[in-house]
Amino acid sequence: MVLRKKSPPPGKSQASAKSPRWSPSDYRFMALAFAEADNVKGKTLPNPAVGAVLVKRGRVIGRGGTRPAGQAHAEIVALEQAGAQALGSTLYVTLEPCSHHGRTPPCSLAVIAAGVAKVVVAIRDPNPKVGGRGLRQLRRAGLEVSVGLMEEEARERYAGFFFFITKSRPQIMVKIAQSLDGRINDRPGARTSITGKSAQAFSHGLRARADAILIGAETLRRDNPDLTPRLVKGPPPEVLILTRSGRLPRKSKVFAPDRQSATVVIGGSGKSLPAWVEHIELPLELTAKPPEGLVASAAGRVTSSKISGKAESARSKIRDRKTALNDLDLAKALLAIFATRGYHSVLVEGGRSVWKVFLNSGLFDQLLILTAPKLMSKGESWEAVLSQDWGKSLNFRKFASLGTDFLAEFGTSDAQG
Repeated sequence: MVLRKKSPPPGKSQASAKSPRWSPSDYRFMALAFAEADNVKGKTLPNPAVGAVLVKRGRVIGRGGTRPAGQAHAEIVALEQAGAQALGSTLYVTLEPCSHHGRTPPCSLAVIAAGVAKVVVAIRDPNPKVGGRGLRQLRRAGLEVSVGLMEEEARERYAGFFFFITKSRPQIMVKIAQSLDGRINDRPGARTSITGKSAQAFSHGLRARADAILIGAETLRRDNPDLTPRLVKGPPPEVLILTRSGRLPRKSKVFAPDRQSATVVIGGSGKSLPAWVEHIELPLELTAKPPEGLVASAAGRVTSSKISGKAESARSKIRDRKTALNDLDLAKALLAIFATRGYHSVLVEGGRSVWKVFLNSGLFDQLLILTAPKLMSKGESWEAVLSQDWGKSLNFRKFASLGTDFLAEFGTSDAQG
């Protein structure tokens, strides 16, 4: 594994260094705007979840978040609520107002027409259709414009959207919790709590920022996780379950009818699922089991438990048919599903059968390894699922203590599109 120093984020604004001294009220109103964004997260895709607050004489006169795609953006929701009071007001918005005609008219023109006097923006929009044009439009119209209030908060929240805009595909984050000796449980197949509260809270923060979480059927059956960011304040992401057989316990927490976010099962027939659970089929060649006597290696190659000419012939047939042994094909199929659903970022939580799809194919963008100070020599190693010739150039991003545990974060330098 080759490590390189982290490069600065593309298009990073210099506004933070040049911005005016923000008042406590400025922070309070921008925090309210972020709260509005949280309220609509997961309901706006493929658009980002933006929040806006209109303030006049220290009082909130309008607030709102982006509505579903094709409907009003956050600024318009706040302006409609404020009505004529918007004249001379200050707009706090978590992302630069759009300046182009898409499915809705430009927000920048609506802000100008309403007579807003000042606009405070958390961060510029890297979308080439916007990219500072909205800010310039506002300034040319005589509005006072400030950029950079709570910029780091915005950069963190919109990391997936920024990636989606610049790469034209969702960001894939692989998160692994391990012991010092690289084990993911204390014995094969056992449900094991590895990290402490601080690391778990960090993981829940990742959940809150992701649009969807992907797990495998075995993880669902063994752990019955609820996959919500319950340790932090944030909206629950959609849950994706990858399965070959489709045999899943109906009483799983993620199948609860009152769940706040959607649950989607990918693979299997979908016949035994609750009516409110979505199902997406995978091509048969990606879900077929290998013939008896053959096992899949982590690289998608076939090895035989019984060395024979028949086994070798079967190997060739499997390669030709591109069965489930090909992690690259499956990863590409999953990426296509993610893109169709408009996701900006997906958190891959495991287990090993799901991690290997993205690690072996190379189709991941961020690797986050949480390590606990314990040894579990009888447990299973997550590295065992990697192909023998696996290698990936990674950029070192962060090393941090999380209570008694520690985080190592890496990004890929050559993620495939």
